[in-house]
Amino acid sequence: MSKEEKNEVVKKMSDLMRSGAVMLEHTCPLCRLPLFRIKSGEVVCPVHGPVKIVKSEEEAVEAVSSAVLRELEKAIARKLHSYVELLAKEDINSSEMKDLIYLLDILERVRRIRKT
Repeated sequence: MSKEEKNEVVKKMSDLMRSGAVMLEHTCPLCRLPLFRIKSGEVVCPVHGPVKIVKSEEEAVEAVSSAVLRELEKAIARKLHSYVELLAKEDINSSEMKDLIYLLDILERVRRIRKT
């Protein structure tokens, strides 16, 4: 994590506390940062947003898997956006078109997995 990213995380954490959130003893299963309970009662990670506190190893594995799939979906969406820009400029070659189709297949699979 870069210094700039660390500063952003610290800012998010301080914003949460200023807004009345309470830092919990639990940590995010993905990034190990402290979790916060906001006024609505929801538990959030300053990096990953809403999370669920788990009570068993099985729940932990499920939570981490779900979070990883969400992050994968976001990463694919960002990459797809760059291909959309190329398409809009009509500046896409056949190799990039194949990559676009491949990413769409992966996105579809990720979404199917998340539904189950």
